[in-house]
Amino acid sequence: MKLKKVALLVALCFAFVAGFAQSDKTSKYINPEGFTVGARFDISKAGANYYRKPVVNGTFEYYLLNLPLKPASYKTHFANGEEKSFDVQLGVLDLPIIPEGYHQSSGNIIRLRAEYLYNSKLYGRIHFNFINGFVCSYAKWAAGFRVNNANNGWEHSAELDYSRETFKKYLDKVLKNTTISSLSREMVKVGIRDVRPGDVLIQTGHNGHAVIILDVLYNTVDNSVKLVLAQGFTPAQEMEILKNYEDDESPWFTVSLDSNDETMIRTPQWTFYVKDLRRFGN
Repeated sequence: MKLKKVALLVALCFAFVAGFAQSDKTSKYINPEGFTVGARFDISKAGANYYRKPVVNGTFEYYLLNLPLKPASYKTHFANGEEKSFDVQLGVLDLPIIPEGYHQSSGNIIRLRAEYLYNSKLYGRIHFNFINGFVCSYAKWAAGFRVNNANNGWEHSAELDYSRETFKKYLDKVLKNTTISSLSREMVKVGIRDVRPGDVLIQTGHNGHAVIILDVLYNTVDNSVKLVLAQGFTPAQEMEILKNYEDDESPWFTVSLDSNDETMIRTPQWTFYVKDLRRFGN
């Protein structure tokens, strides 16, 4: 019995040390006082010659870099309140969870894009393709039109209204009628040499997945980029910034600018390829 107790104590000590080492391993990249994407990670630890290009206030890139984050010690939670046991994150966006029943990875990306355009009052650029190809425009929705599912068209049934409540109802309709495949079809292919924040890595199909690039660090000496990636997942969970297990659990995924389309970008829960890089067309 005494030997069992000693063995248990030893195991607990090792678990504590391992947990501490894990925390210490990732903490060197994190600024715990940084509560936005751009402020959370110490880019001086990304390696020599890496830098962030200036972003203009009002752009999608600026919006993503300034997304709010939960405290550095916070762990990803599912919609039911449970903590995610698979530790893949280095940060969690301080945004509500998209409810169950929506297409989680693509739904989160649609939500980020729509929120940016709505907050910027770029209403005419808010439109998403339904599964059946119907283009659902927020400008039409705000003008009082609603989708007539019977004939795949619009019918006028409400007053002009650009309020957030009306926008939320529009977004709810979009999320219920889009998939990762419909999102991919309205995006344009991008080469790795042109990559920028707001671009998306997306794979379609029944078991498809997508992540959005929140930040890009550039290196003209080594001819490479480092990407900060965020994902939603199924079942519904908070949107998380991914750690790179192949690079000391850093927040950066390094890609050579000389990569071909078949070059892999391995994330903790999915493997993408450079050919999966896409961008919103508008």
